Amino acid sequence: MPSQKLTENEIAPFFAEWAVIREQLISLHRERSRQAAVTAADAIALYECLLLHCAEYDLMPVNGKERLHFIKANSGNYAAFRQLDELFSEMKKKIAVKRSQLNNANGAGAVPEGHGS
Repeated sequence: MPSQKLTENEIAPFFAEWAVIREQLISLHRERSRQAAVTAADAIALYECLLLHCAEYDLMPVNGKERLHFIKANSGNYAAFRQLDELFSEMKKKIAVKRSQLNNANGAGAVPEGHGS
């Protein structure tokens, strides 16, 4: 069983909230609204909460700190939004891999019925 912090019930709310904010940011960028920077700040805070939630597993996308720094420095910029979108996507994959590893570790050594020596 995966750590309580990496269960679907614990992780899904981060990505559900990101899906809502992501759609808002797409619309704001399409409209070239200055509100994009404010909404992006909420998204950045959400991403940082996700990182904190997963901190004990040291899950961070490649160049994650540098990319997050770029996003914070350019929060109203479409390129920063795209980077943040990629960070969320990469984190989702990293969490899935870690969850699978934890599941396999908990079941390691177990021989399926009928396959023993």
